Amino acid sequence: MQENLTRKPFTTRQLLSVVVGSSEDHQWYPTTPEIIQTIKQDIEEADRFNKDPTVLDCGAGDGRVLEALTKNDKYAIEKSRPLLDSLNRNIFVVGTEFKESTLIDKKVGVVFSNPPYSEYVAWSTKIIMEANAGCIYLVIPKRWSENDQIKEAIKARDAETEVLGEFDFLSADRQARAQVNIVKIMLGFRGHRSIGHAKVDPFKLWFENSFKINANKSSVSDYARSEEKRNKAKSEIKQGLVSGSDLIQVLYKLYQDEMAELIETYKKLETIDSTLLEEMDVNLEALCKAMQKKVEGLKDRYWRETFNNLDKITDKLTTRSRQRLFDILTKNTHIDFTPSNARAIVIWVLKNSNFYFSDQLIDAVETMVEKSNISLYKSNQKTWGDDAWRYCKKPEDLEHYFLEYRIVLHRSGGIACSEWSHQNPDWGLEKRATDYLNDLRTVASNLGFDTQHYGAIKDYTWSSGRKNEIFCKNLRTGKEVVLFEAKAFKNGNIHLRMSSDFMKRLNVEFGRLKGWLKEPKQAADELNISIEEAQTSFKANLQLKQSDLPMLSHAA
Repeated sequence: MQENLTRKPFTTRQLLSVVVGSSEDHQWYPTTPEIIQTIKQDIEEADRFNKDPTVLDCGAGDGRVLEALTKNDKYAIEKSRPLLDSLNRNIFVVGTEFKESTLIDKKVGVVFSNPPYSEYVAWSTKIIMEANAGCIYLVIPKRWSENDQIKEAIKARDAETEVLGEFDFLSADRQARAQVNIVKIMLGFRGHRSIGHAKVDPFKLWFENSFKINANKSSVSDYARSEEKRNKAKSEIKQGLVSGSDLIQVLYKLYQDEMAELIETYKKLETIDSTLLEEMDVNLEALCKAMQKKVEGLKDRYWRETFNNLDKITDKLTTRSRQRLFDILTKNTHIDFTPSNARAIVIWVLKNSNFYFSDQLIDAVETMVEKSNISLYKSNQKTWGDDAWRYCKKPEDLEHYFLEYRIVLHRSGGIACSEWSHQNPDWGLEKRATDYLNDLRTVASNLGFDTQHYGAIKDYTWSSGRKNEIFCKNLRTGKEVVLFEAKAFKNGNIHLRMSSDFMKRLNVEFGRLKGWLKEPKQAADELNISIEEAQTSFKANLQLKQSDLPMLSHAA
């Protein structure tokens, strides 16, 4: 079992049985379908051009609200580990402890929360004051309108409110007597729910409340434009790491120290006379924007350092899979840098990487599919004429096939032969050819062929028609063997001769992942291999578990 990574989704009843009464019970009362439908309908009616806004759910539970409200980007803050593990992999966790999370830098279209009722005032006030969105939906006790803290927060954001209805939890998955309102809080100008349309900037509001600096509030000055970016050398972070140290805790300590230093620097400005600040052309808006950039840069730097230490995962990803993962991670570096958040992010990376491991194997095989490179399963009697293979495409209904040992790849890069070839960093091969051969080795490594200690593809000597043997260690036998032979040509072609062991595992796993092979015996029959070979190849593709990453225990 993949430790909450590949198991079938829990039902709500199963999750409640795990959570209720345990230390992971943080008053999760699953939002009812009636409440969700009311909010969904309001979103669609309020803005017919943006029916799928980006959504942040504070206290996301099992993710049901996010899944129902939008097909767009979904973000969650959730503390309970069973609920975190149950979240769909398309939900990005941006925080685990709500009280430690800042919302001002999490730009979304809509913020939703069905907060713990014993803390609904504190949650509601924080969300209203910090939400960087156009609209908030809160499911809170109907007495909310009498609370001075909530009213003051609404006033500070110059927001408008509307009650969409009164509901209860008497027939809910987890029953309660509470009578609640769906409160819609419009932070933006009417009709706008997208990023940047809030009337009152939440970061500016926080800055002015946190720092009593006697500077004027005029437009941005040269102070902001000439802001000096602090980029600590990577070696300074490494100095905090000693043998056996907890990486996440060390990074977190360094992050806290830098953040405290930043806050203290701005606090000192409170003691400077306003006249002197004015003479220096320093104003509040400029200081606010300068600090915002510094905070964003600080978080970004420490998250990147964390990502750089995920090589246990990233080394197992192909070029495209790795880029997809890093694009998502770097897009979300505004997450608060805490140990619990680091654990949640690494679990998210694990969930997605295990899917990438499957997808990239399929992609590697399908890239090699050409008429001369494949054979059909014994049970597949269908035939395709030459016309179906014309114009560099394969037949639309092609299925139930496997690769031959000898492969000819057309238009795959081959030997670099342009006038710029001397500048090519891969010593003879075009970059896309280098990437593909590296990716093929990565796929093989995930199937049990260790290529780590056999040099990089660029380390080989490449010239047109020259054969290179790419070695590996077969982890099943412990022997060093040739994984594949490769010849590249100036016409952009690459010729491959695969080892039989590699190709058998590749074909079995490709068929299994495509859903064509249900068991080893079927694989043996269809691919004309022994039952022993089919059994050792079936489900051979790598799937990482939480226990494979010591970093998870560090962040716990």
